[in-house]
Amino acid sequence: MMMVYLSKNNKKNNFKKNGTIFLFFLLLFLLFFFGKLSFLNKPLSFIVKPISNLKTNSSELVSDFFSFLDSKENLLRENKLLKDNLSKNELILINKKLILQENLALKKMLGRTELESNLILANVILKPGLSIYNSLIIDVGLENEIKKGDKVFAGEDIIIGEIEEVFKKSSKVRLYSFPKDKIEVVIGFNKILTIAEGKGDGVFEIRLPQGTNIERGDFVTFPEENLNVLGVVEEIIMNPEDPFETILFKSPVNIFELRWVQIRQE
Repeated sequence: MMMVYLSKNNKKNNFKKNGTIFLFFLLLFLLFFFGKLSFLNKPLSFIVKPISNLKTNSSELVSDFFSFLDSKENLLRENKLLKDNLSKNELILINKKLILQENLALKKMLGRTELESNLILANVILKPGLSIYNSLIIDVGLENEIKKGDKVFAGEDIIIGEIEEVFKKSSKVRLYSFPKDKIEVVIGFNKILTIAEGKGDGVFEIRLPQGTNIERGDFVTFPEENLNVLGVVEEIIMNPEDPFETILFKSPVNIFELRWVQIRQE
């Protein structure tokens, strides 16, 4: 069997070689650290500076992009807030007008005086839930020249239904929100003419193609010159798989709390 032995000289040579390499790198580090290798600054700067500039420019670009997104989101948020406030203010004005008209009506109630030449004030005897579903019973009838088809208002400009049956001293009002009943309406800022379907309890539904720019708070009116308000958009339901959107709107008044209505005689 043949055996190989490392001589002491070889071990010493390897130790010297490793020590020399270590000393070389140590010396190089010290010279560079203390500025003795300043001639390398320009080449290193030539390599490092573009990388540093690229990093800085990228950071600024990303920062500008997110700043743009934040600004856009803030603008959209402020725009929505303004629209919501506008809709709330419009509803407040409608309600104030309704209260003023009700006060005027109450003052004239004893004599059953006409509010206008073609408006008759009526007391609500039975409300929805107590009378026939989605109907009202009022205390004026044939004696007051009420006719089938006369329009019924909760206030001067908020239309809620029409006379369906007339008796001697009372009448039945069928609300436009009666389930499955369909009526022609105008909706939104662009005055889109369409059909609304009653869903009950003062709620209506409209189906329109997506992209018609209908928004929450938009008013829904009758397609007449006096633009009687029927409701206010409360919800818009969209499905990516459906080319149409479902718009739900509701009467600005609570039909379950009505005490007085006005009948406009045709």
